[in-house]
Amino acid sequence: MQRFTGLIGIVLILGIAFLFSNNKKRINLRLVASGLALQIIIAILILRVKPVASFFEFLGRGMQKLEGFAKQGADFVYGGIATIGNGNTAVNYATPGAFVFAFNVTSTIILVCVLVAVLYHIGIMQRVVSVIARAMNFVMRVSGAEALSNVASAFLGQVEAQVMIRPYLKGMTRSELLASMSGSLACIAGGILVVYANMGAQAGLDIGPKLIMASLMAAPGALVISKIVFPETVESETMATVKLEVKSPYTNVIDAVSHGAGDGFKIAMNVIAMLIGFIALIALVDWSLLKIGHIFSPNLDLSLDFIFGKAFYPFAWAMGIPTEDVQNAAKLLGQKLTINEFVAFKSMTSRAVPIITEKGLLIISIAICGFANFSSVGMQIGGIGALAPERRADLAKLGLKALLCGTLASYLSATIAGILA
Repeated sequence: MQRFTGLIGIVLILGIAFLFSNNKKRINLRLVASGLALQIIIAILILRVKPVASFFEFLGRGMQKLEGFAKQGADFVYGGIATIGNGNTAVNYATPGAFVFAFNVTSTIILVCVLVAVLYHIGIMQRVVSVIARAMNFVMRVSGAEALSNVASAFLGQVEAQVMIRPYLKGMTRSELLASMSGSLACIAGGILVVYANMGAQAGLDIGPKLIMASLMAAPGALVISKIVFPETVESETMATVKLEVKSPYTNVIDAVSHGAGDGFKIAMNVIAMLIGFIALIALVDWSLLKIGHIFSPNLDLSLDFIFGKAFYPFAWAMGIPTEDVQNAAKLLGQKLTINEFVAFKSMTSRAVPIITEKGLLIISIAICGFANFSSVGMQIGGIGALAPERRADLAKLGLKALLCGTLASYLSATIAGILA
Protein backbone atom coordinates (compact mmCIF):
# COMPACT_ATOMS: atom_id res chain seq x y z
CA MET A 1 0.00 0.00 0.00
CA GLN A 2 2.89 2.34 0.83
CA ARG A 3 4.40 1.74 -2.62
CA PHE A 4 1.07 2.81 -4.12
CA THR A 5 1.11 5.90 -1.90
CA GLY A 6 4.57 6.69 -3.28
CA LEU A 7 3.13 6.72 -6.80
CA ILE A 8 0.62 9.31 -5.59
CA GLY A 9 3.60 11.27 -4.27
CA ILE A 10 5.31 11.29 -7.67
CA VAL A 11 2.12 12.51 -9.33
CA LEU A 12 1.71 15.19 -6.64
CA ILE A 13 5.31 16.43 -7.00
CA LEU A 14 5.24 16.52 -10.81
CA GLY A 15 1.76 18.06 -10.66
CA ILE A 16 2.97 20.93 -8.47
CA ALA A 17 5.90 21.52 -10.84
CA PHE A 18 3.48 21.52 -13.79
CA LEU A 19 1.17 23.94 -11.98
CA PHE A 20 4.04 26.43 -11.57
CA SER A 21 5.33 25.98 -15.14
CA ASN A 22 5.67 29.21 -17.09
CA ASN A 23 5.23 27.48 -20.46
CA LYS A 24 3.36 24.20 -20.16
CA LYS A 25 3.26 23.61 -23.93
CA ARG A 26 7.06 23.62 -24.24
CA ILE A 27 7.78 20.98 -21.58
CA ASN A 28 10.17 18.39 -23.04
CA LEU A 29 8.56 15.06 -22.18
CA ARG A 30 11.60 13.13 -23.38
CA LEU A 31 13.83 15.01 -20.94
CA VAL A 32 11.39 14.43 -18.08
CA ALA A 33 11.05 10.71 -18.83
CA SER A 34 14.80 10.15 -19.25
CA GLY A 35 15.55 12.08 -16.04
CA LEU A 36 13.05 10.01 -14.07
CA ALA A 37 14.50 6.84 -15.60
CA LEU A 38 18.00 7.91 -14.58
CA GLN A 39 16.85 8.49 -11.00
CA ILE A 40 15.17 5.09 -10.92
CA ILE A 41 18.27 3.37 -12.30
CA ILE A 42 20.50 5.02 -9.67
CA ALA A 43 18.11 3.95 -6.90
CA ILE A 44 17.84 0.37 -8.21
CA LEU A 45 21.61 0.03 -8.51
CA ILE A 46 22.23 1.25 -4.96
CA LEU A 47 19.25 -0.42 -3.28
CA ARG A 48 18.86 -3.67 -5.20
CA VAL A 49 22.17 -4.60 -6.90
CA LYS A 50 24.34 -6.20 -4.23
CA PRO A 51 27.83 -5.33 -5.59
CA VAL A 52 26.81 -1.68 -6.05
CA ALA A 53 25.12 -1.59 -2.64
CA SER A 54 28.26 -3.06 -1.07
CA PHE A 55 30.39 -0.40 -2.77
CA PHE A 56 28.24 2.40 -1.39
CA GLU A 57 28.25 0.80 2.05
CA PHE A 58 32.05 0.83 1.75
CA LEU A 59 31.91 4.54 0.90
CA GLY A 60 29.63 5.08 3.89
CA ARG A 61 32.14 3.40 6.18
CA GLY A 62 34.86 5.49 4.58
CA MET A 63 32.99 8.66 5.51
CA GLN A 64 32.92 7.49 9.11
CA LYS A 65 36.67 6.85 8.92
CA LEU A 66 37.21 10.43 7.76
CA GLU A 67 35.85 11.71 11.06
CA GLY A 68 38.44 9.62 12.89
CA PHE A 69 41.24 11.07 10.78
CA ALA A 70 39.88 14.58 11.25
CA LYS A 71 39.70 14.08 15.01
CA GLN A 72 43.41 13.32 15.12
CA GLY A 73 44.04 16.87 13.93
CA ALA A 74 41.44 18.24 16.35
CA ASP A 75 42.95 16.24 19.24
CA PHE A 76 46.23 18.11 18.82
CA VAL A 77 44.45 21.48 18.92
CA TYR A 78 41.80 20.75 21.54
CA GLY A 79 43.49 18.00 23.58
CA GLY A 80 43.35 18.88 27.27
CA ILE A 81 39.87 20.38 27.09
CA ALA A 82 37.49 18.45 29.32
CA THR A 83 34.26 17.03 27.90
CA ILE A 84 31.62 14.63 29.16
CA GLY A 85 32.40 11.03 28.20
CA ASN A 86 30.14 7.99 27.84
CA GLY A 87 30.04 7.46 31.60
CA ASN A 88 28.85 11.02 32.25
CA THR A 89 32.27 11.85 33.70
CA ALA A 90 34.74 14.51 32.59
CA VAL A 91 37.38 13.18 30.17
CA ASN A 92 40.08 14.68 27.97
CA TYR A 93 38.75 15.61 24.52
CA ALA A 94 41.54 13.46 23.01
CA THR A 95 40.04 10.36 24.67
CA PRO A 96 38.75 7.91 22.00
CA GLY A 97 35.00 8.29 21.58
CA ALA A 98 34.82 11.78 23.05
CA PHE A 99 32.55 14.03 21.00
CA VAL A 100 32.01 17.79 21.04
CA PHE A 101 29.74 18.91 18.22
CA ALA A 102 31.56 22.13 17.31
CA PHE A 103 35.03 20.57 17.41
CA ASN A 104 34.17 17.37 15.53
CA VAL A 105 32.08 19.12 12.89
CA THR A 106 34.73 21.77 12.30
CA SER A 107 37.55 19.26 11.88
CA THR A 108 35.57 17.01 9.53
CA ILE A 109 34.52 19.85 7.23
CA ILE A 110 38.10 21.16 7.10
CA LEU A 111 39.52 17.73 6.20
CA VAL A 112 36.97 17.12 3.42
CA CYS A 113 37.55 20.61 1.98
CA VAL A 114 41.29 19.93 1.98
CA LEU A 115 40.78 16.63 0.12
CA VAL A 116 38.46 18.28 -2.43
CA ALA A 117 40.98 21.10 -3.01
CA VAL A 118 43.80 18.60 -3.60
CA LEU A 119 41.67 16.48 -5.96
CA TYR A 120 40.66 19.67 -7.76
CA HIS A 121 44.28 20.83 -8.10
CA ILE A 122 45.52 17.55 -9.59
CA GLY A 123 42.52 17.40 -11.95
CA ILE A 124 40.75 14.30 -10.67
CA MET A 125 37.61 16.14 -9.54
CA GLN A 126 37.18 17.83 -12.92
CA ARG A 127 37.57 14.54 -14.79
CA VAL A 128 35.03 12.72 -12.61
CA VAL A 129 32.51 15.54 -13.01
CA SER A 130 33.12 15.77 -16.76
CA VAL A 131 32.57 12.04 -17.36
CA ILE A 132 29.31 11.93 -15.41
CA ALA A 133 28.14 15.17 -17.04
CA ARG A 134 28.76 13.75 -20.52
CA ALA A 135 26.63 10.73 -19.63
CA MET A 136 23.83 12.97 -18.33
CA ASN A 137 24.09 15.19 -21.40
CA PHE A 138 23.75 12.13 -23.65
CA VAL A 139 20.83 10.58 -21.74
CA MET A 140 18.78 13.69 -20.96
CA ARG A 141 19.80 15.96 -23.88
CA VAL A 142 20.38 18.90 -21.54
CA SER A 143 23.04 21.51 -22.28
CA GLY A 144 26.65 20.96 -21.29
CA ALA A 145 26.68 23.88 -18.85
CA GLU A 146 23.69 22.74 -16.81
CA ALA A 147 24.84 19.10 -16.87
CA LEU A 148 28.26 20.12 -15.53
CA SER A 149 26.75 22.37 -12.87
CA ASN A 150 24.29 19.76 -11.59
CA VAL A 151 26.84 16.95 -11.47
CA ALA A 152 29.43 19.20 -9.78
CA SER A 153 26.81 20.10 -7.15
CA ALA A 154 26.77 16.44 -6.06
CA PHE A 155 30.41 16.83 -4.98
CA LEU A 156 31.02 20.52 -4.28
CA GLY A 157 29.22 23.36 -2.48
CA GLN A 158 26.29 25.21 -3.98
CA VAL A 159 28.43 28.15 -5.15
CA GLU A 160 31.69 26.27 -5.75
CA ALA A 161 29.93 24.10 -8.34
CA GLN A 162 29.12 27.21 -10.37
CA VAL A 163 32.83 28.07 -10.60
CA MET A 164 33.18 25.10 -12.95
CA ILE A 165 30.83 26.77 -15.44
CA ARG A 166 31.98 30.34 -14.82
CA PRO A 167 32.95 30.89 -18.50
CA TYR A 168 29.35 30.08 -19.53
CA LEU A 169 27.36 31.97 -16.87
CA LYS A 170 27.18 35.18 -18.88
CA GLY A 171 25.56 33.52 -21.90
CA MET A 172 23.37 30.92 -20.16
CA THR A 173 19.64 31.06 -20.76
CA ARG A 174 17.30 31.71 -17.84
CA SER A 175 16.15 28.10 -18.04
CA GLU A 176 19.78 26.95 -17.69
CA LEU A 177 20.36 29.32 -14.78
CA LEU A 178 17.32 27.94 -12.97
CA ALA A 179 18.47 24.37 -13.62
CA SER A 180 21.92 25.14 -12.22
CA MET A 181 20.53 26.90 -9.15
CA SER A 182 18.02 24.09 -8.55
CA GLY A 183 20.72 21.42 -8.75
CA SER A 184 22.88 23.23 -6.21
CA LEU A 185 19.92 23.53 -3.82
CA ALA A 186 18.85 19.89 -4.28
CA CYS A 187 22.34 18.42 -3.74
CA ILE A 188 24.64 18.66 -0.73
CA ALA A 189 28.34 19.53 -0.48
CA GLY A 190 30.76 16.69 0.21
CA GLY A 191 31.99 18.12 3.50
CA ILE A 192 28.48 18.63 4.87
CA LEU A 193 27.39 15.20 3.63
CA VAL A 194 30.19 13.55 5.62
CA VAL A 195 29.17 15.52 8.72
CA TYR A 196 25.55 14.35 8.39
CA ALA A 197 26.62 10.74 7.88
CA ASN A 198 28.75 10.88 11.02
CA MET A 199 25.97 12.56 12.99
CA GLY A 200 23.87 9.55 12.05
CA ALA A 201 26.66 7.13 12.98
CA GLN A 202 26.94 8.77 16.42
CA ALA A 203 23.24 8.02 16.89
CA GLY A 204 23.55 4.46 15.58
CA LEU A 205 21.91 5.29 12.23
CA ASP A 206 23.51 3.97 9.02
CA ILE A 207 22.54 6.84 6.73
CA GLY A 208 25.85 7.35 4.87
CA PRO A 209 24.91 5.31 1.74
CA LYS A 210 21.44 6.92 1.74
CA LEU A 211 22.95 10.39 1.65
CA ILE A 212 25.33 9.54 -1.20
CA MET A 213 22.37 8.16 -3.14
CA ALA A 214 20.37 11.30 -2.35
CA SER A 215 23.03 13.61 -3.76
CA LEU A 216 23.48 11.51 -6.92
CA MET A 217 19.73 11.27 -7.57
CA ALA A 218 19.27 14.98 -6.97
CA ALA A 219 21.26 15.97 -10.07
CA PRO A 220 18.86 14.48 -12.68
CA GLY A 221 15.90 15.14 -10.39
CA ALA A 222 16.61 18.87 -10.26
CA LEU A 223 16.87 18.98 -14.06
CA VAL A 224 13.51 17.20 -14.40
CA ILE A 225 11.69 19.59 -12.06
CA SER A 226 13.37 22.78 -13.31
CA LYS A 227 12.67 21.93 -16.95
CA ILE A 228 8.99 21.48 -16.10
CA VAL A 229 8.85 24.77 -14.19
CA PHE A 230 10.91 26.69 -16.78
CA PRO A 231 11.16 24.80 -20.11
CA GLU A 232 13.92 25.76 -22.53
CA THR A 233 12.62 27.91 -25.38
CA VAL A 234 15.86 29.17 -26.93
CA GLU A 235 19.02 27.52 -28.23
CA SER A 236 21.75 27.09 -25.63
CA GLU A 237 25.37 27.95 -26.40
CA THR A 238 26.49 24.60 -24.93
CA MET A 239 23.67 22.31 -26.04
CA ALA A 240 25.91 19.82 -27.83
CA THR A 241 29.09 20.17 -25.78
CA VAL A 242 30.38 19.30 -22.33
CA LYS A 243 33.68 21.15 -22.12
CA LEU A 244 35.27 21.84 -18.75
CA GLU A 245 37.52 24.88 -18.83
CA VAL A 246 38.42 25.31 -15.19
CA LYS A 247 42.10 25.38 -14.23
CA SER A 248 43.38 24.94 -10.71
CA PRO A 249 43.66 28.26 -8.85
CA TYR A 250 46.36 26.76 -6.62
CA THR A 251 50.13 26.99 -7.15
CA ASN A 252 50.88 23.49 -5.86
CA VAL A 253 49.49 20.80 -3.54
CA ILE A 254 50.63 22.65 -0.40
CA ASP A 255 48.79 25.75 -1.61
CA ALA A 256 45.69 23.61 -2.26
CA VAL A 257 45.86 22.19 1.28
CA SER A 258 46.24 25.68 2.76
CA HIS A 259 43.32 27.15 0.82
CA GLY A 260 41.17 24.06 1.41
CA ALA A 261 41.75 24.28 5.16
CA GLY A 262 40.95 28.00 5.16
CA ASP A 263 37.80 27.54 3.12
CA GLY A 264 36.73 24.61 5.30
CA PHE A 265 37.17 26.69 8.44
CA LYS A 266 35.00 29.46 7.00
CA ILE A 267 32.28 26.96 6.10
CA ALA A 268 32.47 25.33 9.54
CA MET A 269 32.22 28.67 11.33
CA ASN A 270 29.25 29.58 9.15
CA VAL A 271 27.56 26.29 10.08
CA ILE A 272 28.18 26.87 13.79
CA ALA A 273 26.94 30.47 13.59
CA MET A 274 23.79 29.43 11.72
CA LEU A 275 23.03 26.69 14.23
CA ILE A 276 23.44 28.98 17.23
CA GLY A 277 21.35 31.70 15.58
CA PHE A 278 18.59 29.48 14.22
CA ILE A 279 18.22 27.23 17.27
CA ALA A 280 18.11 30.26 19.55
CA LEU A 281 15.53 31.88 17.26
CA ILE A 282 13.46 28.69 17.25
CA ALA A 283 13.47 28.71 21.07
CA LEU A 284 12.24 32.32 21.04
CA VAL A 285 9.52 31.64 18.47
CA ASP A 286 8.40 28.46 20.27
CA TRP A 287 8.14 30.34 23.56
CA SER A 288 6.09 33.06 21.86
CA LEU A 289 3.79 30.53 20.16
CA LEU A 290 3.29 28.67 23.46
CA LYS A 291 2.18 31.88 25.17
CA ILE A 292 -0.13 32.75 22.27
CA GLY A 293 -1.66 29.27 22.29
CA HIS A 294 -2.33 29.45 26.04
CA ILE A 295 -4.29 32.67 25.52
CA PHE A 296 -6.92 30.63 23.66
CA SER A 297 -6.65 27.41 25.66
CA PRO A 298 -4.34 26.14 28.44
CA ASN A 299 -4.06 22.85 26.54
CA LEU A 300 -3.05 24.44 23.21
CA ASP A 301 0.74 24.00 23.16
CA LEU A 302 1.63 25.74 19.91
CA SER A 303 5.16 25.34 18.51
CA LEU A 304 6.94 25.37 15.18
CA ASP A 305 7.03 21.56 15.25
CA PHE A 306 3.27 21.49 15.78
CA ILE A 307 2.73 23.83 12.81
CA PHE A 308 5.21 21.97 10.57
CA GLY A 309 3.62 18.65 11.50
CA LYS A 310 0.29 19.86 10.17
CA ALA A 311 1.51 21.86 7.14
CA PHE A 312 3.85 19.20 5.71
CA TYR A 313 1.78 16.15 6.65
CA PRO A 314 0.37 15.66 3.11
CA PHE A 315 3.86 15.60 1.58
CA ALA A 316 5.19 13.18 4.20
CA TRP A 317 2.23 10.85 3.66
CA ALA A 318 2.37 11.06 -0.15
CA MET A 319 6.07 10.16 -0.20
CA GLY A 320 5.18 6.79 1.30
CA ILE A 321 6.51 7.28 4.82
CA PRO A 322 4.99 4.69 7.20
CA THR A 323 2.03 5.94 9.22
CA GLU A 324 3.83 5.83 12.56
CA ASP A 325 6.51 8.21 11.23
CA VAL A 326 4.44 10.61 9.11
CA GLN A 327 3.86 13.22 11.83
CA ASN A 328 7.53 13.46 12.83
CA ALA A 329 8.69 13.30 9.21
CA ALA A 330 6.47 16.29 8.44
CA LYS A 331 8.15 18.23 11.25
CA LEU A 332 11.57 17.47 9.77
CA LEU A 333 10.45 18.54 6.28
CA GLY A 334 9.27 21.83 7.74
CA GLN A 335 12.48 22.41 9.68
CA LYS A 336 14.60 21.70 6.61
CA LEU A 337 12.74 24.06 4.28
CA THR A 338 12.02 27.01 6.55
CA ILE A 339 15.08 26.85 8.85
CA ASN A 340 17.84 24.68 7.37
CA GLU A 341 18.81 21.07 6.77
CA PHE A 342 21.36 21.08 9.61
CA VAL A 343 18.64 21.67 12.20
CA ALA A 344 16.52 18.92 10.62
CA PHE A 345 19.38 16.40 10.68
CA LYS A 346 20.24 17.37 14.26
CA SER A 347 16.60 16.83 15.29
CA MET A 348 16.53 13.44 13.57
CA THR A 349 19.88 12.08 14.76
CA SER A 350 19.48 13.37 18.33
CA ARG A 351 16.04 11.69 18.47
CA ALA A 352 14.42 15.01 19.34
CA VAL A 353 12.16 14.19 16.39
CA PRO A 354 12.61 10.41 16.07
CA ILE A 355 12.01 8.28 12.98
CA ILE A 356 11.45 4.70 14.08
CA THR A 357 11.01 2.67 10.86
CA GLU A 358 13.80 1.81 8.42
CA LYS A 359 11.70 2.83 5.43
CA GLY A 360 10.81 6.13 7.05
CA LEU A 361 14.48 6.77 7.79
CA LEU A 362 15.43 6.08 4.16
CA ILE A 363 12.79 8.43 2.74
CA ILE A 364 13.25 11.30 5.17
CA SER A 365 17.06 11.15 5.03
CA ILE A 366 16.92 11.69 1.27
CA ALA A 367 14.12 14.28 1.47
CA ILE A 368 16.07 16.57 3.84
CA CYS A 369 19.46 16.01 2.18
CA GLY A 370 19.90 19.24 0.26
CA PHE A 371 20.55 22.95 0.61
CA ALA A 372 17.00 24.02 -0.35
CA ASN A 373 16.05 26.58 2.28
CA PHE A 374 15.44 30.32 2.30
CA SER A 375 18.89 31.31 3.57
CA SER A 376 20.60 29.27 0.85
CA VAL A 377 18.72 31.21 -1.83
CA GLY A 378 20.36 34.40 -0.58
CA MET A 379 23.76 32.70 -0.54
CA GLN A 380 23.28 31.57 -4.13
CA ILE A 381 22.22 34.96 -5.43
CA GLY A 382 25.20 36.57 -3.72
CA GLY A 383 27.72 33.86 -4.64
CA ILE A 384 26.77 33.32 -8.27
CA GLY A 385 26.13 37.05 -8.66
CA ALA A 386 29.77 37.66 -7.71
CA LEU A 387 30.87 35.28 -10.50
CA ALA A 388 28.59 36.90 -13.09
CA PRO A 389 27.45 40.37 -11.89
CA GLU A 390 25.51 41.00 -15.09
CA ARG A 391 23.17 38.09 -14.24
CA ARG A 392 22.33 39.22 -10.69
CA ALA A 393 18.87 40.50 -11.67
CA ASP A 394 18.00 37.17 -13.32
CA LEU A 395 19.31 35.26 -10.30
CA ALA A 396 17.13 37.32 -7.95
CA LYS A 397 14.02 36.71 -10.08
CA LEU A 398 14.71 32.95 -10.21
CA GLY A 399 15.57 32.53 -6.51
CA LEU A 400 12.20 31.36 -5.20
CA LYS A 401 11.59 29.19 -8.28
CA ALA A 402 14.95 27.50 -7.59
CA LEU A 403 13.90 26.91 -3.97
CA LEU A 404 10.68 25.26 -5.18
CA CYS A 405 12.55 23.12 -7.73
CA GLY A 406 15.28 22.07 -5.31
CA THR A 407 12.73 21.08 -2.68
CA LEU A 408 10.56 19.10 -5.11
CA ALA A 409 13.65 17.40 -6.56
CA SER A 410 14.65 16.13 -3.11
CA TYR A 411 11.09 14.96 -2.46
CA LEU A 412 11.03 13.20 -5.85
CA SER A 413 14.27 11.32 -5.12
CA ALA A 414 13.00 10.31 -1.69
CA THR A 415 9.69 9.08 -3.09
CA ILE A 416 11.33 6.98 -5.80
CA ALA A 417 13.74 5.45 -3.28
CA GLY A 418 10.83 4.66 -0.97
CA ILE A 419 8.93 2.86 -3.74
CA LEU A 420 11.96 0.72 -4.61
CA ALA A 421 13.07 -0.01 -1.03
